[in-house]
Amino acid sequence: MQVSIPKQHYYVVSKLGRRLVDLGLGKVALSWVGVNGREERQIVESVMDQFSYTWKAEWLRLKGLPQWAEYLVDIEQQNERREYSCV
Repeated sequence: MQVSIPKQHYYVVSKLGRRLVDLGLGKVALSWVGVNGREERQIVESVMDQFSYTWKAEWLRLKGLPQWAEYLVDIEQQNERREYSCV
């Protein structure tokens, strides 16, 4: 018997049968697509309100992914510098 992990494994029922599937999503992808329920959506909205420009990085930090948050900040800064250099 296979053990399922919430928000990573899904039990699919179709005309062809039943199967436990793994979407193969990593922690970063799950931090975005795994938001579920009123309480978690309210947390996202709170982060968006509190950190209007940097909310995506703050969300990653809140989900325990500080390295990815810094990576995102670096990418956004690089894009910003490119935009200013093109003007």
